[in-house]
Amino acid sequence: MSISPPTDIVLDVARAAEPARAEAAAAKLSLPGDPAAFTDAVRAASAALHMPLDARGTLTGLQNGTALSGPSTDPYRKFEGLVLQQFVEAMMPEKSETVFGKGHAGGIWKSMLAERIGEQIAKAGGVGIARMLDKAHPAASPSANAQKV
Repeated sequence: MSISPPTDIVLDVARAAEPARAEAAAAKLSLPGDPAAFTDAVRAASAALHMPLDARGTLTGLQNGTALSGPSTDPYRKFEGLVLQQFVEAMMPEKSETVFGKGHAGGIWKSMLAERIGEQIAKAGGVGIARMLDKAHPAASPSANAQKV
């Protein structure tokens, strides 16, 4: 079953909040014009609302350190996280319905928690699996590939 709202909810709210401003914006959008006029209008609106025009810079500034550095691409560290996930999940109590829930949903939540704990342990240095693999296969390691470039 799907719904089909009669109008755009956001547009209805804008019209109800400031009908004169919504009509003025619709009139400006219907006029043919050059792109420079649109850019000037955006700058004027940004100045009036105390919003920066540089949306990319603003959003980048809001990201945390993990998002800025990018996801971990080290396959050895990912493998170590997977192994640690299995260890952590095996250590979790079997009868934990009050914490994780019952049935399949409880099992999924338990698995997701074990996955995150394993990733964080591996990211913090792990137990040495990634280091041992890196020493055993130095030509295939991501650090060796980065030095070749």
